[in-house]
Amino acid sequence: MTDTKHQRLADRLRTALHGLDDGAILRCFDLSLWFGSRYASAYELPGPIYLVLDNSLIQAFKHRQTNTKRAVDALAFETFCTFVRDWSDRESHLALSPMAIFEHAGRRPPASVAEVEHTLAELRQLLGSTGLGIASLGFETPARLFERLQAIVADEVFLTRFVDEIDKADWRIDLRAPMGVKIPMSEAWRALPEQLPLRYFDPWYVRFVLSARIEQHIIEQCQGHGPAPIGSGRLSETLADLNTFGRNGLLKGLGDIDLLQICDISRQYQQKLDYVLAGQTLDRDLAETLSQRHAYQVHAGVEGGDPQREERIKEMIGLMFSKPFADEEARGRRIRERLADFARHLADVCKHALPQASAQTQ
Repeated sequence: MTDTKHQRLADRLRTALHGLDDGAILRCFDLSLWFGSRYASAYELPGPIYLVLDNSLIQAFKHRQTNTKRAVDALAFETFCTFVRDWSDRESHLALSPMAIFEHAGRRPPASVAEVEHTLAELRQLLGSTGLGIASLGFETPARLFERLQAIVADEVFLTRFVDEIDKADWRIDLRAPMGVKIPMSEAWRALPEQLPLRYFDPWYVRFVLSARIEQHIIEQCQGHGPAPIGSGRLSETLADLNTFGRNGLLKGLGDIDLLQICDISRQYQQKLDYVLAGQTLDRDLAETLSQRHAYQVHAGVEGGDPQREERIKEMIGLMFSKPFADEEARGRRIRERLADFARHLADVCKHALPQASAQTQ
């Protein structure tokens, strides 16, 4: 009997699921499909797909031998990678950014290029079980990665101090305006310096996140004083919570900003890249942030005095009655049909494992 992808899936999971309780098996099933659904969204854009890992996933592989929950998380991602290899027809790779590598190394700057080489070899070994190739983002050689890691350290020092100053500042302002009220997000954006001395992080995304943080401070501190503050929505609230301070005084959440600036689908669609950078994380809030930035936008408009005004009007009317996202929708349908097939067979494998788990707990 010819070995099929369905049989290979069952063979891979039969041993892996043995000994797990029902809750762990269900988590593996749910998480595998959660990764799959997000892959399907990335598949809507054309080109090779690079699955950009954040530290939460790397830690799952790193500690799978000593932590049962992380072992299940790593298994779920491996199962998802089976879907990518055997069900998807799109060239797909894992990808590592300097920030993910920095966090994997304990947010400690490397002492030498040789130490960087050792860290890269360690990561390749950890992730080898996924069966996917590993690409480098933002560096071509260990020497270049060493430079990028030094830049991250410099940005971390600056941003830790800067965010602390933001949190300690008085953000009570008069929101009254001659024609209505001032918008907290606009005030927050204007409060930030035009230029930030950053060497690694994208200044626009840093200002995006920090303005959301300031907006929340303005809303909290202006409650009950003048007009009711008008927030800009769920995305801003989520962004505001990306950065917190750990017990050691270091700023947490820089990896979240990194994944956001790399994997912003809205930006990728506008730039018409010939590849897709898709964020991979176990952090549900960060995943939600990335999902809210998964938006396609097209523009057409008419400006007064435009010598090509009639052509612009025709363009706008044509856009209104066209299907500008037809290609994306067609690709989405194709991969979701394959994901449904994968889900059916994964469910069968997990169902056969559940009675074993139940018997072991009795």
